[in-house]
Amino acid sequence: MRGPSVVALTLDEARSVLRDAGVEVLTVTETAPPARRLAGPLRVLRERWQGEGVHLLVAASVGRPRGEGGRG
Repeated sequence: MRGPSVVALTLDEARSVLRDAGVEVLTVTETAPPARRLAGPLRVLRERWQGEGVHLLVAASVGRPRGEGGRG
């Protein structure tokens, strides 16, 4: 079975979409850069479908610091 794609959604949004579609979230694995944790809402980077469920890989989503290639 394959359900709706939830890549780029926040973890809460992804869980809601998947629940509404009747899909079980089998695992949620968080990733981050070596030796530090990032702040910000978790977003889905990858989904791996298996049987009636999905494994999600998530990471904190943070904006680009001010003055580094962005405006401000």
